[in-house]
Amino acid sequence: MKNMLKLGLSLAIYASVACVCLSLVNMVTAPAIAAAKERELNAGLAVVFADADTFAPAPNFVADTATSIKVTNLYLAKKGDQVMGAVVQANGPTYDKAEMLIGVTLNRSITGIQFLSLTDTPGFGQKAAEPEFSNQFAGKSIDDAFSAGDDVVAISGATITTKGVSQLIKYAAYIAGEYLAANCGGAAGTGEAPVIAEAATPFTFEEACVSLFPVEEYGEVTIHDVPEGIYDVVRNMLVEKKALATSGDKIIAAMVAVRGQTYKYGGVVLTAVGADGNIIGARITELNDTPNIGQLALEENFYSQFTGLSAQQQILNSEGAYDALTGATITSDCIADMVKVGAVEAVNLLAEKGLGVTAIDHSGYQLNENYLEE
Repeated sequence: MKNMLKLGLSLAIYASVACVCLSLVNMVTAPAIAAAKERELNAGLAVVFADADTFAPAPNFVADTATSIKVTNLYLAKKGDQVMGAVVQANGPTYDKAEMLIGVTLNRSITGIQFLSLTDTPGFGQKAAEPEFSNQFAGKSIDDAFSAGDDVVAISGATITTKGVSQLIKYAAYIAGEYLAANCGGAAGTGEAPVIAEAATPFTFEEACVSLFPVEEYGEVTIHDVPEGIYDVVRNMLVEKKALATSGDKIIAAMVAVRGQTYKYGGVVLTAVGADGNIIGARITELNDTPNIGQLALEENFYSQFTGLSAQQQILNSEGAYDALTGATITSDCIADMVKVGAVEAVNLLAEKGLGVTAIDHSGYQLNENYLEE
């Protein structure tokens, strides 16, 4: 007992010392990091609006964060006391994501762009930061279409990056132009406001249940957790949750949530199977994948494809059971595999409850298994 107390005391002392050291390091490095970021920002402001000699935060500007593109800051570009335009700071999804500065004049033309960060694919998406691509935006009207392949020359092999960057520039520049028109005597816009579709997000478990069993169709449904078999590994996937859905005293469905690999960091798919052995629906409750590509699996037109399929049948890309997302075949196939494993687990749970369905052996069916190719 004394040794345990001594060990516990030693660990507590070490932990306290470590916390103090980390705090001291943060106190020393935080100002330096902040200063470096400020220098980078100031350098970027001068690059995108070279005719200005000073920059100041725009009065009463409210950050625009309602869409996937976040317009965080706006700086007035001045020469002497005269406002010449503004520089807008924004971030958003590209192939992965980017943060940019965009200069806008009072007459709604772009003076230049500068990347503060870009995490797209080296050799492809990273070319967006090269002058051959980025220089084409200087002089464009913010009311232009900004359409890849039309008024924007696309990067070969990086169409998604091209579209994402173009959309980010257009939206952020529009916000800057509207501010300048309302507050600084800038020209009014001639085009419509860009429409940025809000990115779909994963369901919570509760939201998934409401979506799978709408009260108009099923009436009042009660969900009962089933603890048996949780955290079992099935076909390289992890069973994270099991539940039964009942209406009154009658079991109407079983649900199983399965965690598996995708193109990037994986996700969780909840699959509900009815007493007839058919899939009521699949809902994605977690997905960590590529913006604008793998994350599109969160859209209803993808995950709804599994509704009505039999848990007994193969759910394979090669057999045309579903349409894979363009540019995201691996993610699509991995989600289909999670649906299949979840559906089989759900059928087996229904069979245990005597619902008349036939249990399925997990070794008796194929999976896409594209994750093995990575």
